[in-house]
Amino acid sequence: MADVTFLLIIYFMVTMAFSATKGLDFAVPKEDTAQVQLEREEAVEVKVTPQGTYLVDGRPLALSQFADYLKGKIVPGKLVDGKPVIEKPVILRPDPQAPYGAMMDAFDELRQVKDKLGLARELNISLPTQREIENLWGALGAL
Repeated sequence: MADVTFLLIIYFMVTMAFSATKGLDFAVPKEDTAQVQLEREEAVEVKVTPQGTYLVDGRPLALSQFADYLKGKIVPGKLVDGKPVIEKPVILRPDPQAPYGAMMDAFDELRQVKDKLGLARELNISLPTQREIENLWGALGAL
């Protein structure tokens, strides 16, 4: 009987230590009810249409023309380690009905621009979610 009692005491001591261990502690930011002011930032927008074609800043372009178009976006006189840079972010916006392969081809082509143009660093490529597109572009459309 003493052995069983001793084992129960050990069991409860060990399980109490498990329950005292907490998970991750983090602070959730307070909800900000103030209206957020959004400003347009100059960026290069690449849209993938449902037909699998590409519109770069509203103009139809083939994949092979992406590097030539972005060459005009190089900041004149700005060099990093002796190589030019493109400061503008590139936003890749595929249509929900666009073929997945067309979106991946555009992404791969944009990632290769660094080597094709001899840039100092990779392009800043952003692929917004559908929710971000609806919320952000809806709010910017009201500006």
